Amino acid sequence: MSTSSPLSTDGTALERARAVIRWFIGVAARKQTYTNMGYLFLSFPLGIGYFTVLVTGFAIPFGLLFSLIQIARNDPVALLIAGIPIALVIVCLGIPVAFCTLVAAIELSALERRLADRLLGTDISTADPATGLREWATRVVTDRSTWKGVGYLFSKFVLGMASFIVLVLGGTVTYALIAAPLHYQNQLVGIHLGDPIKFVPELTYQHDGWIIDIAPITLSIADGELISLYVDSLPTALAVSAFGVVVGLVVLHLFNAAAWLLARYADLLLRNAQPSIVSEPPEL
Repeated sequence: MSTSSPLSTDGTALERARAVIRWFIGVAARKQTYTNMGYLFLSFPLGIGYFTVLVTGFAIPFGLLFSLIQIARNDPVALLIAGIPIALVIVCLGIPVAFCTLVAAIELSALERRLADRLLGTDISTADPATGLREWATRVVTDRSTWKGVGYLFSKFVLGMASFIVLVLGGTVTYALIAAPLHYQNQLVGIHLGDPIKFVPELTYQHDGWIIDIAPITLSIADGELISLYVDSLPTALAVSAFGVVVGLVVLHLFNAAAWLLARYADLLLRNAQPSIVSEPPEL
């Protein structure tokens, strides 16, 4: 029976520590980090666009149907007069608009799959193309993947806003810390929570009039609100800037983690969905 020596154990632990450090620092040099950031950035405008298309498309048929229901509830006699024209409008206009909206949802879901595959490195599978126009039209309405795609596109509105907030907040805080030596003597420049965000560390915490001084950084406590962190010397500003580099690396890892979660979410809801009719038209 052989046993490993302490030196070999220490060597293995040291190698692991170096690997972790390289992984932590190397996030700034990896291409995938910036493609992930690109995906997070695009999520915001795309989410707004998806939400606008779907709400506009579904508002017409559901609005007409709601009007018909209201007339039937309030005045059954009026339903005989206005119900038939509204029903005809629903059949001639509402149903085609709803169908086209579902087709648009399929195409937008296909766009999301491509973005996830290209930027996040996923490989989301799609269903086989329909064998005919009739099967394709039936699948547009009845296939579960269509409605999962609609739900995904609606949720993209919230996810896009969250991604934008994460990017802006992480980038702003990181820049403010790293740029501390450029503005450390300017009391008008700082990070203010509750006030407009500015650039350089100025931190004040207030609670019941308590004041805590930690030279060369002053912390004030009153009212229970974090206000600012102010640095008033160049050595401290350089230290804050170095700390900002570490924070920036942590922020990049957080961006990657957020992108990984979005990739898993996209794969969960868009897997085996119908292919784009533009790239893979149904067989005739």
